[in-house]
Amino acid sequence: MILNEEELVRRCIVKDRHAQEFLFNQFYNSLYLIAMRYLSDHHDAEDVIIQSFTRVFKNLQNFSFHGQGSLGRWVRTILINEAIRSLKKRRLIQFNDEIKHLDVPNPDANGLQQMQASDITRMIEKLPTGYRTVFNLFVVEGYPHREIAEMLGISENTSKTQLNKARKQLMKNIDKESKYGTKGY
Repeated sequence: MILNEEELVRRCIVKDRHAQEFLFNQFYNSLYLIAMRYLSDHHDAEDVIIQSFTRVFKNLQNFSFHGQGSLGRWVRTILINEAIRSLKKRRLIQFNDEIKHLDVPNPDANGLQQMQASDITRMIEKLPTGYRTVFNLFVVEGYPHREIAEMLGISENTSKTQLNKARKQLMKNIDKESKYGTKGY
């Protein structure tokens, strides 16, 4: 039985298959959800998870323990970088700096409260790739626009524009869902 992250890392470094399996199983579900937020496709998410774990096991000797939870943060960062690398490689991520005026009414607060988290997650998954990627990095992961710009090879203003467009699109979809009960986002 593995008691802590430091022991888990030590055992994985010496190629203990039980420890590697434990590490994989410990993080798989949360990484799958993160990968789906970026990629919106089961098969792409699975591919990125495998690529991420390959990178994790290959680079574990470079991991620095910084307290409980640091291994999870490190693995999660690798997955996010692999997801972005996958989007860039397949040229699925495109950015448009042009801001078009969108009149988006504030969604009905009661309608929003009645929505399930899974409905909102599906709405995020349906956003255009650029919007979705910046939204996830900024809102969910907490990266500042400067770091997002560096990660994606875009300007800070493009990052801000993509976030603004993502929020407006989500608000529009939430408003539509709360008024009409449609799932056609």
